Amino acid sequence: PRRAPFAAPTPAAPAADAHGEDASKWSRLPLAPREDEAYAIVSQVNYVAAGCRLFEPGEIADFGAASVASRALSLGYLWDNVRVAGGAYGGGCALNPTSGGFAFSSYRDPNLQATLDIYAAAADALSESDISAEALEQAIVGMVGDLDKPLTPDQKGQRALNWHLTGVTTAMRQEFRDQVLGCSPEAFRAFAER
Repeated sequence: PRRAPFAAPTPAAPAADAHGEDASKWSRLPLAPREDEAYAIVSQVNYVAAGCRLFEPGEIADFGAASVASRALSLGYLWDNVRVAGGAYGGGCALNPTSGGFAFSSYRDPNLQATLDIYAAAADALSESDISAEALEQAIVGMVGDLDKPLTPDQKGQRALNWHLTGVTTAMRQEFRDQVLGCSPEAFRAFAER
């Protein structure tokens, strides 16, 4: 009801851009072909990233458990190998349940190929690790802590806007939380297989 006055002036058809052309043409343009890329910059250290799409958009998956496994990978294997042994200032990995994208990253990293090799071996390290019940519980509690961390009012507003724009409902958030709480060692191995 309160949105009606705000949305009423919104045009039904796509607007023209600054040059008078149909602005919807941009959504019809083909995407650039996928290819491996590297950017060289003048710097004393590297920022090493690698990513891929693990899940197709709209795919039904156990994103809660996959997020627990991703967090454990960041704070375990990647921390030990990229940060501690490799000397990077920081790094980790992240899964985006909305897009299905997964990315590794490091920053202020004195290595390049060694870090990429660590990323390449991450799936094997995750599938071969025997996570203890205590470590699994710690990973789940940490993930719940990420979900329930205190937010400032502007952070709450941004999160609500993101949920609204991406269509995330209360039921979807509860399903994600249930998946987090139900995470098992098998879920870690299934994530590694992706």
